[in-house]
Amino acid sequence: MRFYNILLNSKAITLILLLFGYGWVIGSDLIAAHISDNTFSFIHIQIAKDLIFVTIASSGLYLLLYLKDKELEENRRYTNSILETIDVGILVITEDGILDNVNSAFVNIFGYPKKEIIGQHFTKLLGEENFERGNHYFQQMIEGRPLPNEEWIFFDKSGNPITLLIDAHILQTDEEKFLILSATNITSLKETQGKLEHSLREKQVLLSEIHHRVKNNLAIISGLMQLQVYEEDNPGLKEKLLSCITRIQTIGSIHELLYQSNSLAQLRFDRSIQQMVTNLRDMYDQLRTIELILNLSPVTININQGVPACLIINEIVTNALQHAFSAKEKGFISIDLSRSKGRVLILTITDNGKGLPDHFTSISQSGSLGFQLVDTLLKQLEAKHQVDSTKQGTKFTISFDKTSKKGSSSGLMNQHTYSSFN
Repeated sequence: MRFYNILLNSKAITLILLLFGYGWVIGSDLIAAHISDNTFSFIHIQIAKDLIFVTIASSGLYLLLYLKDKELEENRRYTNSILETIDVGILVITEDGILDNVNSAFVNIFGYPKKEIIGQHFTKLLGEENFERGNHYFQQMIEGRPLPNEEWIFFDKSGNPITLLIDAHILQTDEEKFLILSATNITSLKETQGKLEHSLREKQVLLSEIHHRVKNNLAIISGLMQLQVYEEDNPGLKEKLLSCITRIQTIGSIHELLYQSNSLAQLRFDRSIQQMVTNLRDMYDQLRTIELILNLSPVTININQGVPACLIINEIVTNALQHAFSAKEKGFISIDLSRSKGRVLILTITDNGKGLPDHFTSISQSGSLGFQLVDTLLKQLEAKHQVDSTKQGTKFTISFDKTSKKGSSSGLMNQHTYSSFN
């Protein structure tokens, strides 16, 4: 291929044509003179005229070819200058897998000088583990099939592994087909990514451990309070202690679900409600006669919404268990969770108890500590709510937008909450 290209330059073509023309003129004129018995002087003059014509014609042809070669050379220099400025390794590979050309970015990536690597088979850059895979995909690309979007491991001159992203295109000329590969070096990015992933895993382990320890500490507090309940004879105080225990257990169950999940910031709301119901079954003997019905759509929410939302459910369900039913009375409490209009969550808590007291007007106006907490938590969620209560039961409907709330405003207790308790 290279010898053929050398023969096609303007000087070689002109010299070949000039020699051929001289030989043709001298030979043909001598044969013509011999046949027609012309004199030598005539032959000499004719040959000289023909030689001059051939020389002029060859010179004109040389000029045209020279200008064409100059144009091609300029185009080649222009193309090479573009390739040299690209910060991506470029490899030109023949159908036989031979490296025909590379750019400076390739030299910087692999460490091979151009003179050393050009003419070598491309598999020189592959390790043993990628040898068969590289040959397989090379044949596919030569046949026009696309290269899979994968990371490739090559080796530089020193034997160090390099992670590259490869893109491939076919260049078809009149004589040959070439495979043009562009190689983007992502080795440093992969190393940085590895360090970040390691650091992230460490932070996730630490956060998971924090959630675990918080859950264990809350469990200890809950256990101590349960011991106090067993020792207490005052029914009113015992009821208040049970309410506090369920609140603590609700928060503890959220931390338990978080450290058991893959995400330390997102909470499966439906599973939290199920866990809360399990805790309530253990706390209240009434649940032997009161059926808890769950109809929960799978919903994931941010922990800063999950905590207040779970506490709201805990307060409403606990209030129903303590006040909506008479002793050993059968009934039900249903919790429904659904999604409406994209990011709007609708929570419905219904019971068939005796309803709220006649003096109850709204959650915000209630003097109950539990409803004061519910009112504060509804404000934190920026939730809309509606209460429908009759002698046949009570229905709480709560709706709020699913968001990723951050900051202290999303905390469980704010200054307004503390002040409302004092």
